[in-house]
Amino acid sequence: MRPIPITRRAALLGTLTAAAAPVEPGIALERVNGHCLVSVLLDGHLARMVLDTGAGVSIVTRGAAARLGLPADPWVSSTLRGASGLLERHANVDVGVARAGAVRLFQQPGRGLSLPVTSSDLGGADGLLGGDVLQHYDIDLDIPNARLLLGAPGPAPPASETVHLQLLRRTLLLAPVTLDGHALLALVDTGAGASILNARGLYRLGLLAPQDDKVVTLQTVGGIAPARLHRFTEFRIGKLSIAKPTLITQTVPNAAYDLVLGLDVLARQRLRLSYATLTLQFAATGP
Repeated sequence: MRPIPITRRAALLGTLTAAAAPVEPGIALERVNGHCLVSVLLDGHLARMVLDTGAGVSIVTRGAAARLGLPADPWVSSTLRGASGLLERHANVDVGVARAGAVRLFQQPGRGLSLPVTSSDLGGADGLLGGDVLQHYDIDLDIPNARLLLGAPGPAPPASETVHLQLLRRTLLLAPVTLDGHALLALVDTGAGASILNARGLYRLGLLAPQDDKVVTLQTVGGIAPARLHRFTEFRIGKLSIAKPTLITQTVPNAAYDLVLGLDVLARQRLRLSYATLTLQFAATGP
C-alpha cells in the first residue's frame, strides 16, 4: 500500500472533518399571528419576543415585565409613540443577562439590557427584539424551516449575490426595491407581517387616491389603523421577483422610505442579513 502524500492526506482529513462537523441547531422560531417569535431568556425567565428589524429599540410589555419580575429602573424611562399616535412613558426595566439559545444578547458589549416598557398589545408577544440588539450580529433567518442563527459579524459576501443596504438612525436597514418599474426605498422589517406602501411610495407611483381598492384595517403598536389593498404587476428585490403582488397601501407619510418590507416577501426564502457589512442575501433553505 502506497503512502498518501502529506498534502493529499491533509486534504482528505480536512474533508472528513468537515463532513463530520455537526450542523448548528440554531434558535427555534414560531410563526404566531403573522409574526416571528423568538424564545429569549431574560434573567432566566422565558419570554417570547418578536424578531423585529423594523424596531429601532427592543421593548417589553408591562404585563410581561410584571410576570417575569423584571425590576424597574429608578433612573431611566422612555417615551414611546405607536403607529396610531399613542404616546406613553414608563420606567425602563433592567435585565442582567439575556440569551437567545446559546447567544448572549446585549445593547452594549459586556452589559445587559435596558428595555422600554409598553402598555400596547403586541399580538400576544412579550416584547420586541429590535435593532439596538440585532445590530451586533449577522442574522441567518430561515423562516420556512423555523430556524434562526445569530453569529459574530463576518466578511462581506460577494457583491454579485447581495442587496446593498443603507443605515437609518443607526439601527434600521433600508433596501433598494423595484415596484412596477419604479425604484423605491424599503425598510427591512421582520416584525411586519405584510409589506406596506406609504404615502411617499404612493406619490412616486402616481397612486395618490386609489379609491377602488378594498379597505382593510391594520393592528399596529398603539391601535388599529385604516389601509387599502392594491394589486401591482411586479415586485423585485435583488434576484427575487414576485409577480402580481397584492400590497397594503396607507396614506401615512414617511420622509425616509417608501415601503415597509414585511414577511410576505422576506419569509419566501432563507435570508442572511448583516448590519456590519450592510448586506442582504436570499439563499436556498436548509443547512
